Amino acid sequence: MVFRFLYNITLTLFYPVVQIAALFSGKIALFVAGRRDIFGLLKLKEVDKGTWVWFHVASLGEFEQARPLMEAFKKSFSNHKILLTFFSPSGYEIQKQYDLADCVCYLPWDTKKNVNRFLDFCNIKLALFIKYEFWPNCFNGLSKRKIPTYSVSSIFRPEQVFFRWYGGAFRNILLDINHFFVQNESSKSLLNSIGIDQVTVNADTRVDRVYKMSRQNNKLELMEDFTAGKKCFVAGSTWPEDHDIMEHLFKKETQLKVVIAPHEVDHKSIEKLEKRMGVDCAKWSSYNSEKDRNKSILIIDNIGQLGKVYSYASFAYVGGGMKKNGLHNTLEPAAYGIPIIIGEHYNRYEEAVSLLKSGGMISVKSAAEFKEITHKLINDKKLTQQMGENNNQYILSGKGASQLILKKIESLSGL
Repeated sequence: MVFRFLYNITLTLFYPVVQIAALFSGKIALFVAGRRDIFGLLKLKEVDKGTWVWFHVASLGEFEQARPLMEAFKKSFSNHKILLTFFSPSGYEIQKQYDLADCVCYLPWDTKKNVNRFLDFCNIKLALFIKYEFWPNCFNGLSKRKIPTYSVSSIFRPEQVFFRWYGGAFRNILLDINHFFVQNESSKSLLNSIGIDQVTVNADTRVDRVYKMSRQNNKLELMEDFTAGKKCFVAGSTWPEDHDIMEHLFKKETQLKVVIAPHEVDHKSIEKLEKRMGVDCAKWSSYNSEKDRNKSILIIDNIGQLGKVYSYASFAYVGGGMKKNGLHNTLEPAAYGIPIIIGEHYNRYEEAVSLLKSGGMISVKSAAEFKEITHKLINDKKLTQQMGENNNQYILSGKGASQLILKKIESLSGL
């Protein structure tokens, strides 16, 4: 009782601070502006009519986990409409036109008043929260209305507040969830240790997504021209810390084609990346076959190409792992059956831990280690093939998670 009171007071007092911060941050401004239109959009989309299934994600990564489930729901229960909510602008702004969802909007600020207004209006029959999304008032409101609520692709760790001696109030939040679909046995054991037994272990639903993407037509005329059948190394979602360890690739022209897809593609970031190159490089936005095809480095200075670009790689590097809690999507290149290199920080990412154990991925801590492994992958065909096959088998063993979750939810909720 005390926890909920303090929680609601904190949210109420904090939102004006967020509104002030919006004056100085474009991202926060989107966060605030988008929430002004929520209830008007819900009314426009008639979310009070028909039967709706609610999917909530934090941002783009969690959206990719929800996507195969939404596709499965739409295919099996075409009479159910889909409400998709985002917490973050970085996810909403990219996927606000997602055509499989019947309504896409922001998650209302989690005050009791907002939640009651939201749930009283929306005709929600089922709610799925992806990975780390645990909202006290949302969960309490759903529970009071007896709306089945599921946590999907979630991961739990001993250091989380739910498992601390002082975490009783936080543990109570989890009690409002009807069933957990977790990614590993350790998460299941942790939930069991606090008396939560309604838990199923499933593979990451993103595996279904990346598997489907890898089997589609991924031909890109620009990549066909640039690689021209040569070995290609793709570094995806990279940050300056990642560029630091791969700098030897920038020093001279080589027979290896290098494609860099930085996480930040604004003009300033791209210009800074170009300056640190030791050779003249091509850019996706201004690519010209006559002057660029013989260059050794291509910078992808836009968003949306990386998934297909990985299909041209002989091996790949996934960025973000040279700083804590920043590793990006390793499943995407794994689906193409190629070796993967990452930075040193990966323990918070279940798929990365699993891919390392399976032998399809290698973690490096320094430029020297990166140089050594890239040299091996360029010259050791047997090693490259074995690591690629390990990744391929990992993907094949994990696909189908979305259908398994759907069947379980169907049996639990009586859909």
